[in-house]
Amino acid sequence: MGHVVDAAVRFPTVFLTSALVVALGFWLLVLLGRADARAFDADAPWLTRSLAGIPAAAAASVVVLSAWLVSLTGTVLIDLARLTGPGGAAARVALLAVSTLVAWPVTRRSAVLLARLFPERSGSYRGAAASSAPYDPGSPPAHG
Repeated sequence: MGHVVDAAVRFPTVFLTSALVVALGFWLLVLLGRADARAFDADAPWLTRSLAGIPAAAAASVVVLSAWLVSLTGTVLIDLARLTGPGGAAARVALLAVSTLVAWPVTRRSAVLLARLFPERSGSYRGAAASSAPYDPGSPPAHG
């Protein structure tokens, strides 16, 4: 367990750990009713549209979580391999790039499953996007 905690607060995972803490805080606010899961949809309509209508916050959370898991695993493996010096630094920089590149396909595959959690608005968003009308997160779901 010590390796995991140590890896979570070291480069490159520390950046993603910070983002994960922010995402968890946001979802805590959603659970408490102080924030809306679709609060960022109007700010990133392309993201919501490209990921089966799931909320932008959910998509961003999956990206962060996926990248964090890859980075955390890679950091632990780099530590266990005892890579240090320029080779270790290069491996950590490469790990940051790889973890972010892996996160997007994982999120796209997860979007179909996540869309089931948000059925009432995902259909209305696709309809709004198809008609080129701007998406209003506060609007009632479209029927028909």
